[in-house]
Amino acid sequence: MIRVLDLDTINKIAAGEVVERPSSVVKELVENSLDAGADEISVEILKGGMAFIRVRDNGCGIAREDLPQALLRHATSKIQSVTDLESIASLGFRGEALPSIAAVSNFRISSCQEGQTGYMVEVLSGKQSDVVPKAMSTGTIVEVEDLFYNVPARKKFIKSENAEAGRIQKYLQAAAISRPDVAFTLIKDGKKVIETQKTGNQLLAIGSVFGGSLSQNLLEVRGTAGFYGLSGYVGKPDIARGRRDMQIFIINGRIVESRTVQAALEKAFYDVVPRGQFPVAFLNLEIPPEDIDVNVHPAKLLVRLTNENQVFSLVYKSVRNAVDVRLLEPATFTDPYGTKKRRHQDVPTAELQTFQWVKNRDDEPRTGEVFAAYPKTEKQGNWMDLIPKEKELNPLRTEFVRDLAKVSVGYPRILGQVNNTYIIAEWEDGIILYDQHSAHERIQYEKYLDQSAKVPRTELLFPLPLELSPDEYVALERIRPELEELGFGIEEFGPSSLAITHVPSDVSGSEAEETVKELLLEKPGPTFRERAAAILACRGSVKAGSNLDTNQMRLLINELMSCRTPALCPHGRPTMLKLDWAELEKRFGRNR
Repeated sequence: MIRVLDLDTINKIAAGEVVERPSSVVKELVENSLDAGADEISVEILKGGMAFIRVRDNGCGIAREDLPQALLRHATSKIQSVTDLESIASLGFRGEALPSIAAVSNFRISSCQEGQTGYMVEVLSGKQSDVVPKAMSTGTIVEVEDLFYNVPARKKFIKSENAEAGRIQKYLQAAAISRPDVAFTLIKDGKKVIETQKTGNQLLAIGSVFGGSLSQNLLEVRGTAGFYGLSGYVGKPDIARGRRDMQIFIINGRIVESRTVQAALEKAFYDVVPRGQFPVAFLNLEIPPEDIDVNVHPAKLLVRLTNENQVFSLVYKSVRNAVDVRLLEPATFTDPYGTKKRRHQDVPTAELQTFQWVKNRDDEPRTGEVFAAYPKTEKQGNWMDLIPKEKELNPLRTEFVRDLAKVSVGYPRILGQVNNTYIIAEWEDGIILYDQHSAHERIQYEKYLDQSAKVPRTELLFPLPLELSPDEYVALERIRPELEELGFGIEEFGPSSLAITHVPSDVSGSEAEETVKELLLEKPGPTFRERAAAILACRGSVKAGSNLDTNQMRLLINELMSCRTPALCPHGRPTMLKLDWAELEKRFGRNR
């Protein structure tokens, strides 16, 4: 038999969708405050918000006659018809938050408009009181007590008080960064744990929330693509974290979770942070309201983008430009960033294909439009020709190379090789030590990334038999075209055998089978070329312990200087360390 549910059950079901935990309550109430134009918001909690939550703001307030309406489901002042859903500008609009919260707690709301008398309404044990006067300043105060007192099943899934308080603190940290023009305060069990000022400066807000040391290690990000805009900050590669807890994405002022933005961000850091590490980021996207659907999740955390490709491209290119500027200069002995042991990691595609593969990462991607993210670099035989000319450089790199190289015949002066591993060279402003293997890896890596250049390959005098398991054979068939582009030739050799006939020029015949089998472990798709490039770069690079003559060392240095990101190898280790003259004189006491 089909029955129509009673109102109390309906409200509790709705509350289950909107009010998942105490942090959900705080989020909904803070968003209402922001929509009301508040620039001062205070949140107080007891016992992780389960015992008590109070949100106070100085917004425009609610009129006396509207207070009872605010506690009705689907009652809202933020939209009037279905057409408004196509271009939502406010944070809240469903009209479910207040009645849902009131259905699972003892609830009190007080509000006052400017120049008017304040009023209050309570909902205790499911019964709503009359509207009564209350003395208060302009704004709104919402108090929530005994959350989930009448829904014991929900309480079972609530974490500890500290965990719930941590969720609330994390949300308010993100809110403070998303709205630096608003002063936020969080008081937890009588102790003030967050206090920001309404400066309007996001970097200052980040410093207030996470400390000045973090804000000093951020890179500014800016970019535009048509009507889309991006601003914000990303952390330098050396402060990457083991979790994504410091990635905050804001679209049109709304804190969201976006796999599109997350994937683009992390791929911009693909070859400068190790696997298992995630970049710090605070990114703000401005997108035309009609190009984003925020009505796909009850808590409005997830959004649907009309043009995911454009968002992905904008984030990737803007963040990568910021990272590249940081990594043009070598690390110094006093600031040796990236010296932690780095493991080989997955790297993103140098061509941004359709974003479909991000949604289905384990599936074969669809083909889409691509654009080159890496400039073609010409390699000349004469080392003098390898000194970068300004017109050949990315504009972001010009100033650095002008200062470092001076396009001078006398520099670099090769001073020698240490332990057959490190090259020492003198420049006009100091001495730089190069790790010959890491430096050559970076050169080789970018060469293999350049899909416009044909990879030189060598024909083997005697084809090498290739023995594969059934699974390896299937993998080979899937990536055979990519292997051929990378310089490998694999042909049928008899009725049931394979043989390697060609290898990239940098790979020796003795390593051919092992290299092919290592490449077969990588999944096909948009990132295959980059992962393969890192593997081949490591295989084909000059090794530590190899003796180089002066011309080889000079050629290696100048090729490195023509790279897009010369300061790190594909695994995130430094390629060079600089000791400038001022630091050297300081060490010897000559500056006294």
